[in-house]
Amino acid sequence: MSRRREAQKLDDAAKRGRAIRRVLAITFGLNLAVAGLKIAYGSIASSLGIRADGFHSLTDSTNNLIGFVGIALASRPADHDHPYGHEKIEPIAAGLVGLTLIVVAADVVRGAFERLFGSGAATPELGLGAFIVLGATLMVNLAVARYESRRASQLDSPLLESDSEHTRSDAVVTIGVLVAVLGVRQGWLWLDSVVALLVACFIAWAGWRVLKSNLSYLADTAQVDPETIAAAASQVPGVASVHKIRTRGTPGAVYVDLHVQIAPHLDVVQAHRVTHSVIDAIHDALPEVQDVLVHTEPAPDGAPYVALPSAADDDSESSS
Repeated sequence: MSRRREAQKLDDAAKRGRAIRRVLAITFGLNLAVAGLKIAYGSIASSLGIRADGFHSLTDSTNNLIGFVGIALASRPADHDHPYGHEKIEPIAAGLVGLTLIVVAADVVRGAFERLFGSGAATPELGLGAFIVLGATLMVNLAVARYESRRASQLDSPLLESDSEHTRSDAVVTIGVLVAVLGVRQGWLWLDSVVALLVACFIAWAGWRVLKSNLSYLADTAQVDPETIAAAASQVPGVASVHKIRTRGTPGAVYVDLHVQIAPHLDVVQAHRVTHSVIDAIHDALPEVQDVLVHTEPAPDGAPYVALPSAADDDSESSS
């Protein structure tokens, strides 16, 4: 990679990190406000359900802080101890978000069973204020989830996508609490626990999806279709064939290695130029690619290759 391209990649990574941290800062403030409102009203109205929903919302703010620290570390450039960079810290932080979802689901299940089979708590006095608080915070959660999901797609950020999943689960919890409030006002006290169990299943499923997707990044799952890379490399003059294509990394930082067969008559200098042209072609076709490692080898005698410019084709050999 040329120095100019490397400098551009570092600058792009720094801008991406700042953009993600800006999103996390905005959502942190909104999530904290939502949590505070629910906890305050739940405490005043003696509503365990609304108060618990508030503490669940508080986990969103905690995840924003985890993500903020994670992305700050992931944005650091490569160093002696981390020659491939720190990008994998981002899916690690995102995986922690998935784990917190599963932990929250387990806590909801525990509370529901305690309410179903235990002595339970006194029925709270829930008026119009409960619907205003829950309705307003629900709208905020849906807006935050949509905003994070949109920015996650724009910035190729698994962390923001995971956090948006968490926020969507918070919205589902709030809907469940609204249903439970309606049921409790009608005297159906058991509905509170049933809704809690259904919500817990949804949260656990969302947590598993988040955890699974981010574990795939850490397990070096292929990130790009090999045919896409082969198509870009095969158009480079002097290239006869491309094989052994492998990719890994995260959506915003993909690493590629491949073998390229080139015209056998080329000398070392010409082969070097063709190799760097392959690297540049892949970077141009796939901006998310962070680094490309090419193993260059001669093609078999008589193998067709992409025509070379006349100045470089000293042997005047033709190609198909």
